[in-house]
Amino acid sequence: MSLAAAPALASAAPPLSGGNTQSSSDTAKTSGATTSVDATTTTGATTATGASAGSVYSRRSIPQPDLVPGAANGTVFTYATTGADHKPRQSSGVLLTPFGSVPAGGFPVIAWAHGSRGLADGCAPSVRPTVADLDQARTWLSRGYAVVSTDYAGLGTAGTPQYFDTDATARNIVDAVRATQSLRSDVSRRWAVVGQGQGAAAAVTLARIGQTLGGSTLDFRGAAASSIPAQFSSLLTKLGPGTVNLPAGLTADALYTLSAISSARPSVDVVDYLTESGRSWLNRAAQLCVADLTREVDGISLGSLFSKPLSGNRELAGVLEAASVLPVRGFTRPVMMTQGLVDPSVIVPLTLNYINDARMADRQVSPRPYLTLSADSANRMADNDIRSFIATTMR
Repeated sequence: MSLAAAPALASAAPPLSGGNTQSSSDTAKTSGATTSVDATTTTGATTATGASAGSVYSRRSIPQPDLVPGAANGTVFTYATTGADHKPRQSSGVLLTPFGSVPAGGFPVIAWAHGSRGLADGCAPSVRPTVADLDQARTWLSRGYAVVSTDYAGLGTAGTPQYFDTDATARNIVDAVRATQSLRSDVSRRWAVVGQGQGAAAAVTLARIGQTLGGSTLDFRGAAASSIPAQFSSLLTKLGPGTVNLPAGLTADALYTLSAISSARPSVDVVDYLTESGRSWLNRAAQLCVADLTREVDGISLGSLFSKPLSGNRELAGVLEAASVLPVRGFTRPVMMTQGLVDPSVIVPLTLNYINDARMADRQVSPRPYLTLSADSANRMADNDIRSFIATTMR
């Protein structure tokens, strides 16, 4: 099965099927479907050069055999958005619609904001979805929602992934939702975002600025976030030769972030703070998708990657502070924040502290900590709570 078969670079090359998930390193299947140009554009917000944000550049229907179970129709598309450098970018995405009668106003839209998937074009979820991507698509389709997912600018499209910039990721999500309005007539203006990891940070940010970004053309209702990477920028700047080992998932995230910054902002000079081994791992991070990188970094000595503390790089600290610090107040839409006690992708105490701070600072926050040592139990409780939360916000 596949989430989509999206063109990796919006080119004429045969798109790749998402039949392989990132739980394996098998080669993806090739689909013979081609990309066609779509002239339809949307109005409203604009990119830095005045192009209409969310304008659809190309679209292609997903063949029925390649659709996620529960999807009646699917479209892969490229669209206009903005990068962390505030310059116009293209991103790729997937829109899936469910079976059943179309409700008044169209199927409400869930934007699935995925977590870390990698920096290489072949890691884009539209090309190589993870188990989580497929599960989320199936789950929300079964509940009667249309599902849209963006690869994020630079991942599967031209340019450097803006992996480290939460605001840019949030804009990519809104513009993907905006694109749905010209892709199909049976999708609603009403939408909510469900995010995990990197996508959770974007979801939290959207609870603050999503309605402003979407403007009058969209009706943003709320956000649900799991595995929120709280204080990640502070954690990153503390890395150095004496760093103790972190969970493999966090090590992979750190390498992805440093690799993306090194590529997008060469003046930050990340490489100067790395050992030869660290430089080698930075290159590996630019090539490997998340499952493979996480497996390979498991057990490595994190401190051995650094020749000197990152705390000495003030420009890096400034970039991270501006791009990835999460808000604790000022939310304009309801936001549910869930977290279990067992989670290798975040520092759980930091995330729980963040959720508590946000709960105390803003009444829009619905905290859901799950005090169980069973990750499966926590995930089931989170899914149940998020389902109820989304149903309420979408009314």
